[in-house]
Amino acid sequence: MLWSRYGALFLMLAGLASAAVADDAAPPPPSMPSPITDHFALRGIYFLGHVATTGHVDPGNGFSGTNFNAEQLLGLTDEVYQPRIEIMFRLEQRGRLRVNFFDLRRNGATVLGNQFQYGDETFQYGDRLLSSFNWRQMDLTYTYSFLRTDHFELGAGAGVHLIEADATVAVPSTPNRTEFSGAGPFATVALDGTWAISQRWAISARAQYLNLSIGSLSGTLADYHADAQYRWRRNMAFGLGYERSQAQLVVRDEDPSGVLRLTIRGPEAFVRVSF
Repeated sequence: MLWSRYGALFLMLAGLASAAVADDAAPPPPSMPSPITDHFALRGIYFLGHVATTGHVDPGNGFSGTNFNAEQLLGLTDEVYQPRIEIMFRLEQRGRLRVNFFDLRRNGATVLGNQFQYGDETFQYGDRLLSSFNWRQMDLTYTYSFLRTDHFELGAGAGVHLIEADATVAVPSTPNRTEFSGAGPFATVALDGTWAISQRWAISARAQYLNLSIGSLSGTLADYHADAQYRWRRNMAFGLGYERSQAQLVVRDEDPSGVLRLTIRGPEAFVRVSF
């Protein structure tokens, strides 16, 4: 009886030990799904923004063109209601590559109430003007997360922005037409952070800024963004955010030359699919 009891105790201890070994060998439970653990994410965005376009386009005689607000002077809409896309790739554990696209195209028509010097053309009071202002931009931003935990991530890096802008003003059925354009790559310094508050909620924010000159072109680009998202399913989230972007393009030693400034700001709603 004694040996049988010792035998039963030994078998029970052996069973407990084997169960402990099995638990140690089992894979760890999956981490909490959040923007910190996602390896790929696609955000489908609807942006409800407003834009302000200011600047001047100078003639080749060394004088300055008329300072203008394109929305007020040329009848361009100040609304930027459009869908947008953002893609995020995680490189290893701490690297992130974000890709953004932005395409703003506007046309306006107005009758001038004052004389308007735009490049080498002088538009007179009463002229009927047709105008177009286009801004196309693709952003590639890489950040390295020097701080990364289950609930916090903070990274720093750099962005490359491919920008093309053109602004045309013309009097229909006449040769009075001037076009101002510029294109080139620009760079920014980037800071990007995420706070995973819980399994469902997360807050993200980022800031990018730099002033850069390349040849006859110089530009200033600043972008600030913040959003809050709710994780409805493991691979899908919904959220609201706010973005403010400021861009300035300066063209020197050209005919025409000048300055074009663009400020875009407003809220957004988005769906985020990730894994």
